[in-house]
Amino acid sequence: MSTVAPGSRSDSALLAAGIALVVLPLAAIAIKIAWPGWMLFFVLFASPLLAIGYVVQVVAAAMGFFGGRALFRAGTARRRALIAAWLTSGGVLATGLFFVDGGDSSWGSSFMYLVGAASDPVLGMLSGVISIAAAIAWLGGWGWLVVEWIGALIRRRRSAEPHPSAPR
Repeated sequence: MSTVAPGSRSDSALLAAGIALVVLPLAAIAIKIAWPGWMLFFVLFASPLLAIGYVVQVVAAAMGFFGGRALFRAGTARRRALIAAWLTSGGVLATGLFFVDGGDSSWGSSFMYLVGAASDPVLGMLSGVISIAAAIAWLGGWGWLVVEWIGALIRRRRSAEPHPSAPR
């Protein structure tokens, strides 16, 4: 098992992924709140579930990506965890940006409002397709990250236990 030197480029990749896991979901919420619609109202009903998922994500980021004892600092799961972290972080941000929502006078995604094309049917369809793909990446990446995190916790615990054949 290789270790990563503190301050190395590889260590920076862990730090960047960990920060993205904490910050990008908040940025996605801010983007969606800036251009709210009726769907945002219905998303609020799912907010307890989303909040629990975010807390799990922050704990996984803290344990897996930050500090000298980070679970993903070294080992075979490191690359997979980095990919999963960026999938979920980028996916949630893109979902917030491209999720099509309707208001009382116009409809569109945050992206559509940013480019001045609210209520454009072609851009609305494109935004919808992108948001579905992004949501799949977000949720799939989140699930993958949680599986990698639990696996790393199990591996760390097993490596800390003395081998059964070791003298006591």
